[in-house]
Amino acid sequence: MTKDEAKQLADQALQELHSDLKAGRSETLLRYLDAMSRFHSYSWNNSLLILLQMPTASHVAGYRKWLELGRHVRQGEKGIGIMAPMVYRKKSDSDEQSTGDKDQRRILGFRIVHVFDVSQTEGADLPELSSLQADVGHLLPSLEELVRNCGIRLVTETLAPGVKGVSRKGEIAISDSLSGAERLAVLAHEVAHEWMHDETQRADLTRTVRETEAEAVAYVVCRSLGIDCSSRSADYIQLYNGTEDTLTASLERIQKTAARMIGLLSATSTIPSDESLVA
Repeated sequence: MTKDEAKQLADQALQELHSDLKAGRSETLLRYLDAMSRFHSYSWNNSLLILLQMPTASHVAGYRKWLELGRHVRQGEKGIGIMAPMVYRKKSDSDEQSTGDKDQRRILGFRIVHVFDVSQTEGADLPELSSLQADVGHLLPSLEELVRNCGIRLVTETLAPGVKGVSRKGEIAISDSLSGAERLAVLAHEVAHEWMHDETQRADLTRTVRETEAEAVAYVVCRSLGIDCSSRSADYIQLYNGTEDTLTASLERIQKTAARMIGLLSATSTIPSDESLVA
């Protein structure tokens, strides 16, 4: 696959995704968010490329990475093409070593690299790739701790009928009628609002787009945890009313916010993640 072919494939899929959402169909986006939950360490564009080329992929890595893990790609297997940045690192004037500062690195462009799914490899057994999957009894306190550590006040109170959670910019209120998996999903939704939607975003985006973005983040996080919230999420997502450009920006915010939440949950919950598989 060439870079142009990858771009054409992703652009066509994005157009179809927007058309489906415009027609009130959420299945396509939910399928893509499922892939994002499996490959949350990759950009939204690369998650889409992986899904389009191998819908059944579960854990992907580069050829050399699989060798490091004691496995090898079977002969004749076709790689999954994704985009990788070509990074220029400016050398220090004093010792010609990279300073490591972000402003010393510049992306010159992108190139195609290939990854392979675990199903295309054989060799040593892998450690348990459970990602964040564990019981809600352990995960909910971890998410609540994450919220407090981010400086967000978390309260439980009686809310208006039909309201399950509210983001108040610096405070999250969760309905006292919720518990377990539903409380976790609603809390993830409200945390997404806190992180993604500042005053500028609230002014620039419609309420429907903001709600869809927050619910998409909650869906990706919950799927990574092994929690099914597809019926709840579909109700939000099918109402999406953004443009194709808005959708692209939304997907980027969703991926980055979900990856941040999953990464912090990994750090606070002692549950292993599968970051080691990133190519």
